[in-house]
Amino acid sequence: MSDGNDNEYSGAGDRLFQTKLRENLTPFLPPPVIKAIQEIDPRLEHIVGPEASISIVGSLLFAWLLYRLAKIFFSSGSSLGDGTRNSAIQEDDRDKDILPSDAKASRPFDETVLLCGPSLAGKTSIFYGLLQRGNSDSSSKSNGAKMGTVRSIKSNAGFLESSEKVVRILDTPGHWGPDKLLGVVGLEDVDRLVIVVDSSQPVPPAADYLYAVLKSTISNDSNSAACTPTLLIACHKSDHTKAKNTRRIKLQLRSELIRLGKLDTDNDLRIDWEEAMNAVPLCSSTVTDLIPLKTFCEAGTLPSSSNKR
Repeated sequence: MSDGNDNEYSGAGDRLFQTKLRENLTPFLPPPVIKAIQEIDPRLEHIVGPEASISIVGSLLFAWLLYRLAKIFFSSGSSLGDGTRNSAIQEDDRDKDILPSDAKASRPFDETVLLCGPSLAGKTSIFYGLLQRGNSDSSSKSNGAKMGTVRSIKSNAGFLESSEKVVRILDTPGHWGPDKLLGVVGLEDVDRLVIVVDSSQPVPPAADYLYAVLKSTISNDSNSAACTPTLLIACHKSDHTKAKNTRRIKLQLRSELIRLGKLDTDNDLRIDWEEAMNAVPLCSSTVTDLIPLKTFCEAGTLPSSSNKR
């Protein structure tokens, strides 16, 4: 008996709140809306209850607020590896459209070069430096010194043209990480691959890319894949005061590969990481001197200063 009275009192309280809300809103509503409420409420009372229009509109508004809060929460909760939020990265599913189909149709190309590596390593500055039209050394250096870039949130595509062929250059964002990179871009479609390492920073973030690429290419070789890309490690920002030389970077990368190999429980290939690393060439590069990288991207020729020992 008491429970029934409580429920009845609670229902009356809910109706009283809705009624008060409607009465407070009525002075601000246009006459057609007020008339529509008066006609709709009696028809829906047996389904929704009293004040049906207020209940329906309130429920829709509450659902919209929950949707907005959930979207803000999940957007702010995801972050990049360096702690910065990636809420500005929209339409992540479109990352697979690394080169629009209309661009493919209008710009045929013969070969593809992929630039990859951790964020802020210098991939985008290399990308635009390679695409600059300056042919002379002095021109390219002066242009490169003035060039400034920001962290990429989408992939970039450009073309290097010569009398013999057209080479497509793909610059991939660092926030992808190696797993997404290999999921979006098939290595069988890449002729040459450049892993960009910041010479002035620790090598583990770049080693993650190198490990994933080497593991994928060695796996492809063991499965008799058609082809694998030619690999080059670009030790970028070598003119920085804290930059390490290529020999030291190679030793550090090799140590990281061995460590990652021991931690990889899914590695059934029994890869000799020291031997694999010894087969990968390295070269130094700066924003003002991209000639070795441009030669590699255009013709596939390994820089003479590459270290393969």
